Parts: sequence; structure tokens; C-alpha cells
Amino acid sequence: MGKRDGERGAVAVELAFVLPLLLLILIGSVEYGRVFFIQNSLTHAAREGARNGAIHWNNPTRLDVEGAALRGTSLNGLGVVVGSDVGACAPGGNVRVTTRVTLPSMTGFLGPGLFPMNLEGEAVMRCGG
Repeated sequence: MGKRDGERGAVAVELAFVLPLLLLILIGSVEYGRVFFIQNSLTHAAREGARNGAIHWNNPTRLDVEGAALRGTSLNGLGVVVGSDVGACAPGGNVRVTTRVTLPSMTGFLGPGLFPMNLEGEAVMRCGG
């Protein structure tokens, strides 16, 4: 049972059609997972910063919203910007912390339409604990 002359190379042609689509799905899945992870980390960082601001709002020596937000996260090297309104915090009021990052594409294949992507995390906590 040999191949017919008209079928030689058919597998290579089929692979040439299917492989780019499979690679696009794989790269898209990796990029989506990374964006989801960074978004979750930004929200966690904002929550930790808000916690620090809510507890230490009246103790300037222990107040470090940005340090608390970025400590222990995997956001190092991404240029995360941390903003807060802890200066206006009073008992019974709220402190709001936001974390922002402009995330470039990891692979470069999903470029101009999707990336760079602006992500933001936000947390609000009551001042005074």
C-alpha cells in the first residue's frame, strides 16, 4: 500500500495550514494567562497598600503605602504606579489606593491591536482599622 502520486506532500501542506492557527491559539492563551495574573497581582497590591494606609494613616513612621503595595508581589520591573489619597484619611473615612501599569506584549505577536494594555487595580478600606 504505497501512496499515490497525487497525495505526496499532502501532510506537509495540511500542517502548513493548521500550524499557524495552533500557534496563535497557544500564544494567545499564554498572553491571556499573563494579563489575568498581572491584573490579579495589581488588585492584591492595591489591597495591601490600602491596608497599610488604613492602619497607619496617623503614624508617619510606619506609613508606606507604595512599599506595602509592591512588597511580596511579582510586579517588580513592570513600572507599576501606585496612587493613594491617604493624606485625606480621617477616622471613619476611606483610603483609596490604585495601582496602574502599561503592560507590553510578552511575545510581540498580538501587537498593535491589543498591546500595550493599560491595567489597573483598586482597593478601598476604612481608615482607622
